[in-house]
Amino acid sequence: MDDTNGYRRYDRRRFLAGVAAVAGSVALPGCGGGGDGDISSPDGNAAAPSIGDTPSPNAGNRYSLPRPALPDPASSGIDHIVLVTMENRSFDHYLSWVPGAEGMPANQQFKDAFGATHAPFALSADPAYGYQACAYHDPNHTYQGGRTQLASGEMNGWLLTPGTSLTQGDLLPIGYYTQADLPFFSAVASSYTIGDFYFTGILANTFPNRIYLHSGATDRLTDSVDTSSLRTIWDNLSDAKVDCNYYYHDVPFTALYGTRHVGISRPFSSFLSDAAAGTLPSFCMVDPAFAGEQEGTSADDHPHADIRNGQAFLNQVYDALRTSPAWSRTLMIVVYDEWGGFLEHVVPPTRPISNNELALGNDGKLGCRVPLALLGPRVRAGTVTRYPFDPSSIHALLQWRFGLKPLGVRGSDPATFNLAYALDLGGAPRTDAPAFTVAQGPFAGACAGATAPSPSSSVSGVDPAKMAANPTAERFSELRAKAAALGFQTGS
Repeated sequence: MDDTNGYRRYDRRRFLAGVAAVAGSVALPGCGGGGDGDISSPDGNAAAPSIGDTPSPNAGNRYSLPRPALPDPASSGIDHIVLVTMENRSFDHYLSWVPGAEGMPANQQFKDAFGATHAPFALSADPAYGYQACAYHDPNHTYQGGRTQLASGEMNGWLLTPGTSLTQGDLLPIGYYTQADLPFFSAVASSYTIGDFYFTGILANTFPNRIYLHSGATDRLTDSVDTSSLRTIWDNLSDAKVDCNYYYHDVPFTALYGTRHVGISRPFSSFLSDAAAGTLPSFCMVDPAFAGEQEGTSADDHPHADIRNGQAFLNQVYDALRTSPAWSRTLMIVVYDEWGGFLEHVVPPTRPISNNELALGNDGKLGCRVPLALLGPRVRAGTVTRYPFDPSSIHALLQWRFGLKPLGVRGSDPATFNLAYALDLGGAPRTDAPAFTVAQGPFAGACAGATAPSPSSSVSGVDPAKMAANPTAERFSELRAKAAALGFQTGS
């Protein structure tokens, strides 16, 4: 297809304080509610005048792509929108192989903290890394670490952040996976649509980014489990009387908002039964299993999880949807919360933020590109959508389809690209729903701790004595404890 149409076609520890007070509040029915936004200053929710839209210098003509006319939302053929958010993988690291996508440039070289230079390499082909890379540090993906990696737009600081920089021979941040490693995404690339210009809400950790998906803004720059008072997409859906659910395995992220959304937070087993019955709500989020991140046994793709378990989970969700009686009117969206400290060559753009975020110290820079996948009868096959998207694009889709109020500063920004632009909303919907061949596992298991690389490793200069397993990641265990104290189910 013509590029000008926007696509290409191809054949933690402070949570106990205040829990009792929050737990005593009343959960509202439906999609919850009660969030009025951060009111730290009278105009705190207004756009900060000093920060606006600054496109990525790598974007070419993407920000000037024509925006297609959208049909009447009620006749769009989409009645059920399902959002699945995985963890910590960049686009170059995961999907650079997709035909027609903006992949990694050739002949890249990155300097480490010890003065040596290294080229990107296939992780699964190296026994020292494989599908988990247990012996290496979880790449740095903090607010400050992200800016070290971006290196003022040079995009070459991947081996220079704390953790990685302390261990000679730790090259995990510049490793990548191949098409053969990712059977779910391989099938999506041929049967549905991949987005190669989706950025996350903020260049920072998981919690600020997941809050962006729920709230269109953030009230923190770290993985704090303090209760958020920000307004959410669930509040806007409730105001519009649109049914919605949040489905989870073991750690409900909605607990970060206290008890406001406990009524819509349901176990993953309910998602499977609702899909089978054709009774999924108009909008839902489906989260993977977060518990076990520190051991490498989660199914969310966060290092050091075995990525094959993440592929199996995504395929399980897709199978539940494609065999549902409601499939003909369903859209499945897959994104990642943030880049995880893995290599990326596209400089993230800057987007507007509120005065409150400016006061936090946020500079408005989006997070690096991450995978975006669209699946459903209103999705083109074998296509790469070229529009620049971010979490506000998902909110714009919901705002358009269900008549919601804008969410956050970016929700009212005319520069936001509606995710609906990537869909095929003309003519009849597709009638095929191809099954994917994805092994179900489970794969691998808990990381045993520091292990020496195999002698056949292609990475030279590794000092096993300096290698260490990832430091304990407590964020989700803390949130799980908070959720249990608030009355959420936290079983697996």
